[in-house]
Amino acid sequence: ADTLALPDMNGLDEALARGTPGLVVTDLDLRWASGLDILDKVKAATPDCPIVMFTGSGNEEVAVEAMKRGLDDYVADTLALPDMNGLDEALARGTPGLVVTDLDLRWASGLDILDKVKAATPDCPIVMFTGSGNEEVAVEAMKRGLDDYVVKSPRQMPRLRTSMRQAVERSAARVELRRQQELVARHERQLEEELARKTIILRELHHRVKNNLQNVMAILRMRSKRATVPETKAELQEMSLRLSALAQVQSRILDEDQLDRVDFAAVLEETALALERVFGDGRVALRRNISRPFVLPVARAMPLGLICYEVLLNAFKHAFPEGRSGSVDVTVSGDETGHTILVWDDGVGFEDVPERRGMGMTLIHTLSAEARVRVEHHRANGGGSLTLIVVADLA
Repeated sequence: ADTLALPDMNGLDEALARGTPGLVVTDLDLRWASGLDILDKVKAATPDCPIVMFTGSGNEEVAVEAMKRGLDDYVADTLALPDMNGLDEALARGTPGLVVTDLDLRWASGLDILDKVKAATPDCPIVMFTGSGNEEVAVEAMKRGLDDYVVKSPRQMPRLRTSMRQAVERSAARVELRRQQELVARHERQLEEELARKTIILRELHHRVKNNLQNVMAILRMRSKRATVPETKAELQEMSLRLSALAQVQSRILDEDQLDRVDFAAVLEETALALERVFGDGRVALRRNISRPFVLPVARAMPLGLICYEVLLNAFKHAFPEGRSGSVDVTVSGDETGHTILVWDDGVGFEDVPERRGMGMTLIHTLSAEARVRVEHHRANGGGSLTLIVVADLA
């Protein structure tokens, strides 16, 4: 690597007598001389020779004085290591602020030093300053974690100083980035734990609402069985079925992974089947063609469930008076942007039976704003009635 370690002042005199060195690196306190004396001797003999002082002693006043005498750079808090044991001891004391190594040392390879330092302290910045090696060595060292590779020459001294500073800055940036990432990860874990806790609470609330609805429905069914007035019995039965429509939405919430959304296609199908069982009486058949998926937020599914219940109840209960037979068709079509629910019966029309335009119709149009749907009623071609429910913007 074209380097020469000098044992004493005579060795320095002999080296200077042979010509101008490419670079002199000295400590402030050597066993055989002061770094300032070496600086003076070198500058007196070869004023253009670059000199860098690496030292763990000294202070700002010493650095200023050395610069006045011609020192090119002053690097404090350095430790020259004599062998691999010295490196192990230094690493055991903590992460160095910076490691500068040659590629070829008397006691080790710079690549081995690089591997050992990175294995012990991955965040330690390392710069290789060498006169040997080549592009392949530089690439291999970079792959192993080297921060920078500087060719040893007088012209590269300014770059070495910049390289050392940038290596320290990059290391500090890596440490700070990892610290921020750890903070973000910890915050995300806390949010996940809080979300899991709130999800459990929300599931419990939904479960209690479902149980309460079932209890009220059971009470209404009991009262309906005991009622002696036909009109009262019918009203209690319809109230129970209305609550059943809400309970269907509540049940589907508990079946889904998302507690704020529900598969409304399943809700609609169960509601239609329940009404067929109660009011179909073997005379009115239910035909279903319901496309999936049809997912809605719970806040819209609740009122829409009641709307669909009222529309279907109207068809089953009032479209086939005096024992008439027929069918009720429920069709759902659409895509991710919106759905259309079509309920058609081949019974009597709305205008033909006053009961078909009673309280249920008022409830339908009252709830349509909350469900954000458009409800249209038409006389079907060939007789019967058709109700169109347009569900746009599924968010």
